[in-house]
Amino acid sequence: MIRFRQKNIYATILLWIIFGMCVVLLLGTVTNVHTLLAKPLVRDETPATRDVIIILGGGIVTDLKMLPWGVQERVDAGLELYTQGYSKHIIVAGGQVQGYSYTESQFMEAYIRQRGFDEAEVIEESQSRSTYENAINSLAIMEAQNWETAFVVTSDYHTARACNVFEKLNADIICSAAYKSAGFEGNFFRNFNEFRATIREYTATVYYLMRGYI
Repeated sequence: MIRFRQKNIYATILLWIIFGMCVVLLLGTVTNVHTLLAKPLVRDETPATRDVIIILGGGIVTDLKMLPWGVQERVDAGLELYTQGYSKHIIVAGGQVQGYSYTESQFMEAYIRQRGFDEAEVIEESQSRSTYENAINSLAIMEAQNWETAFVVTSDYHTARACNVFEKLNADIICSAAYKSAGFEGNFFRNFNEFRATIREYTATVYYLMRGYI
């Protein structure tokens, strides 16, 4: 009887945990709570002239062979800096998509050309598989080109970790955040992805701290 009661207690606790997780997930998808959660992760600094704009990748929608909306927003934010004359050079950073022969950087450059920026000088950094490798490989390109200063452009919730990695490697950078497009406000699917990405970013930040990357 005692064991039976203990099992019931454990089952009840487990059910309440699952229920709590469902409530948190629901709040994260039907409200903008993920925006509040992301605030400590955001760095968005005043722009100034830089040698190069580094735009970090963030995956590919493999079924459709296109950039996710979040990565399109990163590229758009980088192109805005380019259009405003803050830099004449762009690095798109993203390696091979797992299980496929193409790279994130290929799709990012193609997106830039599709937007009509045929004249833009774009260099692909196509070897990286992580934010840390983005930084290592992009800085190697900068050294080869004799560039000393850069923008680092990425999604708002990713800026703090990404820019801290670059600064840990003694890079002279300005951090530039790409925000969710206004048309996605209240979009259930987009809110879910943003909420999930924000939670993942907190765990990734802890991991990078433990590894000494930031």
